[in-house]
Amino acid sequence: MSTRRDLAVALLGLPVVAGAAKAGLTPEPKPYSEEAARIIAYTLYAEARGEPFKGKMAVASVIQTRARRSGLPLAAVCLQDRQFSCWNELDAVPGYFMAGTGIETDDLQARSDCYGIAWVLMTSTRKWDYLTHFYNPGKATPSWAGELRGVRTIGRHVFGFID
Repeated sequence: MSTRRDLAVALLGLPVVAGAAKAGLTPEPKPYSEEAARIIAYTLYAEARGEPFKGKMAVASVIQTRARRSGLPLAAVCLQDRQFSCWNELDAVPGYFMAGTGIETDDLQARSDCYGIAWVLMTSTRKWDYLTHFYNPGKATPSWAGELRGVRTIGRHVFGFID
């Protein structure tokens, strides 16, 4: 598979149009579709599954803010190169996320939260926080961390915005 989108589609078990796949292209999911919900939910899950609900909502706010600023659909924002670390190492996507088997109770709650948040993110007119970036200081401190404004810590992540 030649592109991040191709890998995401394959990993999430999303449908691929045969002609587009042969050409190395895959269609973007419709903005309010099951396919888009699964991409967004996986992004939320992979980035914040161990965080409180408020942390998952903050990651959703980052996705929403980036989509509004770029004019891209939410799922496309999730799949952009080097935007969300969970899509940087596609081999690290846990097989049980797609299969839905072998899930612990806490993980089941995290999946449920993320899937619900994804649908709310896609369909509501809710006012989301203006957040553009987040990171886990226990894992890395990115070069842009000093530029964050409106900084708040939720769970193990630091959130803020950069204009």
